Amino acid sequence: MFQISRRADYAVRLMLELGLEPDESLSVRQLSVRTNVPKPFLHKITVDLVRAGLVQTQSGPNGGLKLNRPVDQINMQQILEAVEGPICLNTCLLRPNECERDLFCPAHTFWGALQKMVVQQLQKATLAYLLEEARNLTIYPRRRADIPYLNAPVAGLSHKKEVFYEKG
Repeated sequence: MFQISRRADYAVRLMLELGLEPDESLSVRQLSVRTNVPKPFLHKITVDLVRAGLVQTQSGPNGGLKLNRPVDQINMQQILEAVEGPICLNTCLLRPNECERDLFCPAHTFWGALQKMVVQQLQKATLAYLLEEARNLTIYPRRRADIPYLNAPVAGLSHKKEVFYEKG
C-alpha cells in the first residue's frame, strides 16, 4: 500500500506550524502541544529538517525552532525527502539496469509516469499554498462528505458493518 509514513506526516505538521509564525522561534514543547507530535519524535524529525536546511534551531531562553527559508521556497517534496529520503515508487526507477526488465516491462512505463506526476504535485505544493489552505479551512471548514476517504462509511450504516452488494 502506498502510504505516507507517520514520520512524514509529523514533519508536515511541524513545518505548517512553523509556517504560521515564520518570524518566531517556537519551543519544542509548544510545537509538540500544537501539532500533537510526541517530543522524542519531534526531536528526531527536527534533526532531519535542520540537516536539509529547512529549519534552524536557536538556543537560549527565547530559543527553539524556526523556518530557515520563506514559506514560498519550501515544498512538499523537500519536506518529505528530508525525513524519508528520495521519493521512488519502485526500485526499478532508481537507475538504469536496476531491473533487467526495464526495457520491455509495461509496468515500468506506468511506474515512471506515476512517479513523475507525484513528484510534480509535491513540487507544486509549497508551504505557502498549504498555509493559505489552512487559513481558508478555518473560515470555511470542509464537509466530511467532500473528503475522498478510501473507506468512506455508507450512509445509514455503522462503519463496523460490512456491506455486501449483489451482482446484477
